Amino acid sequence: MSGSDILKVVYGATFRFDKEALIDELNSMTEQVRQAWQDGKRLDARPRILITGCPIGGAAEKVVRAIEENGGWVVGYENCTGAKATEQCVAETGDIYEALTDKYLAIGCSCLSPNDQRLTLLSQMVEEYQADGVVDVILQACHTYAVESLAIKRHLRQQHNLPYIAIETDYSTSDIGQLSTRVAAFIEML
Repeated sequence: MSGSDILKVVYGATFRFDKEALIDELNSMTEQVRQAWQDGKRLDARPRILITGCPIGGAAEKVVRAIEENGGWVVGYENCTGAKATEQCVAETGDIYEALTDKYLAIGCSCLSPNDQRLTLLSQMVEEYQADGVVDVILQACHTYAVESLAIKRHLRQQHNLPYIAIETDYSTSDIGQLSTRVAAFIEML
């Protein structure tokens, strides 16, 4: 699946209130993807990009489009729209309030400091998804993510020797040309 397809599923799932129907749809989609793989349908080889940072649903999908239109594949989302909120489940044993507290305090949110959970999840995803580069999406006025960008860059370079680019954007379409140029240059470096 392309990163655009993954984003449609992940972002779209947040607006589904019938969770049983959603689970059935996801299982059906999984079977379709598995069958296509077995039939030999594959995406072409391209640099594998992991997205981190702010949520990117809605109009900010332009970042994913820029990556995939310029020769990369988005292979994972370590951001508010993706793995951060869903990677760890709530424990089903013990005190429910403690279980909920443990789950939510373990989310690598930029509002918490220090934010070691974000670095841990980012490292896990870099390895699991075999990322060739990381794009840090920072929405304008999301100061907590902007403050963390240097720490994320250093972590990726020191721990994984991985190329990194920070992209500050908003929900408008006014920067699509600039965004495409920067992303194309980043992917060309890979």
